Amino acid sequence: MIRFTSENASPVVVAETKGYRIYLDNDSLSELASGSPARGQRFTDALHAKATLLFSRANAIDVSSATAVRAFLDSVGPAWVPLELNPWEVAKREAAGLAGQAVVSTSFMQGYFQDRAHDLSQTCRVLDLSSEGFFQLGAAVDWVHQQRDKIRAKAAQIDDALRGRLAALRADYERDPTSLDQALPPCQFNEQCPATFVLRHLQRVLIHEAKAYHFKSGDGLDLCHAALAAAYGSLITLDKHWKRRVLALPSSEKLARTYYRAEIDELIAMMEALPAR
Repeated sequence: MIRFTSENASPVVVAETKGYRIYLDNDSLSELASGSPARGQRFTDALHAKATLLFSRANAIDVSSATAVRAFLDSVGPAWVPLELNPWEVAKREAAGLAGQAVVSTSFMQGYFQDRAHDLSQTCRVLDLSSEGFFQLGAAVDWVHQQRDKIRAKAAQIDDALRGRLAALRADYERDPTSLDQALPPCQFNEQCPATFVLRHLQRVLIHEAKAYHFKSGDGLDLCHAALAAAYGSLITLDKHWKRRVLALPSSEKLARTYYRAEIDELIAMMEALPAR
């Protein structure tokens, strides 16, 4: 969740995950928001009681602007954290021993805080930093939309770079199957470096799918989402193809429990059944 603390008598914004970590791909988020209100309420009740929603800039760019979706996002309250977009950045933090907060995007958090404080100061004589409404997720989406072109450009760079890397690895693999173990050798799961593990092995899965699958625009970002959600999530949704890939990873039982859009009811039931943390 996002909260304020004090440092040298000044307010400091802190984003931290509490309880279980939930990640929803945009299809699942829209389905949950526009479906049964009772089901949406069950999800937010379980979230507030036990979990934190992982939500990235990329989620915010493409999420539906429908009224029902906006209301659902606002119902999350402060029970969310800004998810880092780039798994390579997270892997660097893990290597530096910062796994505890590696998945949180501090640039998202600080940028949103400054913009939100400025907007509210125009209408409020005194800012109430204790108000849950300060960190409404719908407002965060509005803030991201103001930077949509810049964020899309950065996302496209990540996507292009990753697809280029995978294409080169695949070409080498088709010429010499042993090259993959040299470029991306398998590694053991380490709970201090989960994104490093998932990112490497998801790339290996994509290379092994060389004859059955061709890279397309957006695949790089999809891999980023899947890697970070599987590494740091507790219960997550991805599309069916990425769910299959995550389940195919070694040590998949140590990663997030993965669902897809048609299994949202199962995810909610699992959230409700999990013991409180």
